[in-house]
Amino acid sequence: MRRAVGLAAVLVAGCVRAPPADLSREPGVLLEEVRAAQARVGSVQGTARVAVESPGRSGSFEAWLAAEKPGRIRIEVLDFFGNPAAVLVARDGRFSLYDARNAVFYRGEATPENLARLLPLPLPAPDLATLLCGSAPILEGRPAAVEPDGETLRLELEGPKGREVLSIGPSATVRSAIYYPRAGEEKLARRVTFSSFRRRDGLLVPESADLRGATTRVSLRWKEQEVNPPPAGGAPYSLEPPKGARVVDLAGAEPPPVEIPMGPAESDALGR
Repeated sequence: MRRAVGLAAVLVAGCVRAPPADLSREPGVLLEEVRAAQARVGSVQGTARVAVESPGRSGSFEAWLAAEKPGRIRIEVLDFFGNPAAVLVARDGRFSLYDARNAVFYRGEATPENLARLLPLPLPAPDLATLLCGSAPILEGRPAAVEPDGETLRLELEGPKGREVLSIGPSATVRSAIYYPRAGEEKLARRVTFSSFRRRDGLLVPESADLRGATTRVSLRWKEQEVNPPPAGGAPYSLEPPKGARVVDLAGAEPPPVEIPMGPAESDALGR
């Protein structure tokens, strides 16, 4: 009987969901562990399936994506034949967008509003590049508290722009990040969730990301993903007006919405 009770106790203990033992419970140390883990991925590129749910546009599409921290981005929306229907590039504070269907080339500053033409969430270029690299933008502020939360540790940050809560799993990888802006700027609130982690070249990286704003959701699932690819100079992040394209210089104004080929809007477009 004692043996049976002892075995049951071992089985119960084995089912306890606990955070990784190698993560620090000291807020400042844990934050540095997260920063070090995220710094290991500096760039990424590949093809992905992207799903969008927003008041003005819903559906899914294929894309070729490239990102390099701290703020280089290339997004190619592919049509049903695999050809670029729209291309967006951001680097060094500048933005270019080619609408291939209408042969119009827009260029201007890399404002969050301009970058939201294809992925409809207004984010600064460094934040968007960081997210595409499978990392969470970290709020400037002080690490305030650490608490166990199932199989993760919950790290809370406080700063002048608001509050952020990170859910941290094995190898100090961020599983989710919730940003609560200061009062009066609730529209800037967002939540990102990373999932389907895989080891690539010794690095634990997510293959799926889900980003939610106040009224918009953007999800992506990598189909082919290359982490820290060999440097290719600035080639992926350069975009010149194609011959015959009409060039529009944006001086503070947003470009008009770009129509892109969209598939079904169902959530199972990403395999969920």
